[in-house]
Amino acid sequence: MSKLKKQPIHGFLGEIIGYDCPCKQVKILVCEKSEADAIIEKHHYSKKPTKNSFLSMLVFHYGAVSGALQIGYGIRPKIKGADDPESVREFDRMWLSDAMPKYSETIVLSMLHKYLKQAHPSIKKLISYSDTSVGNNGTIYRAGNYKEIGRIKADFYILANGERVHPVSMWHRHGSRAFGLLQSIYPQIKKADGMQLKFEYLL
Repeated sequence: MSKLKKQPIHGFLGEIIGYDCPCKQVKILVCEKSEADAIIEKHHYSKKPTKNSFLSMLVFHYGAVSGALQIGYGIRPKIKGADDPESVREFDRMWLSDAMPKYSETIVLSMLHKYLKQAHPSIKKLISYSDTSVGNNGTIYRAGNYKEIGRIKADFYILANGERVHPVSMWHRHGSRAFGLLQSIYPQIKKADGMQLKFEYLL
């Protein structure tokens, strides 16, 4: 998808506010967090938008809103390794409508990378995770030239209504993540069965 022509979209003051792929009629534009939140809450498997958000964008196909992206700072950005934490961001959420054309994920990733390089040159690396417990094996990231750099056991709780809750969220809710306590509060609670694959992309 790198050979497809892609071009920046400029705002009234000349700033870059998005990216466009004219031949596929796909574009991404910076938006208010609340706009992307509404789409993620409705369509993303997690049903949860990024809380510590750095950037939100809408995806358009033939002028209609067809997806959303969210970039965050990560849960603990200061322990991401030897990197300057200000140069690392976490690619947290992406949802695209099934009506989007083939290879749209790769096209959108490419435009996101180009946008970040020009609009936020201080960012040098994106970190993202793929959760095999919901069938995400990182295929899209690999197609977008991300590198797998680690694997950890998926550490989520799944409630009876399908809500996926991170242990940190459980701790904030109840001051504990003891499974016996959680079972008494959430009947039919389960632990996620799978791995989280960690990927990085060097901008």
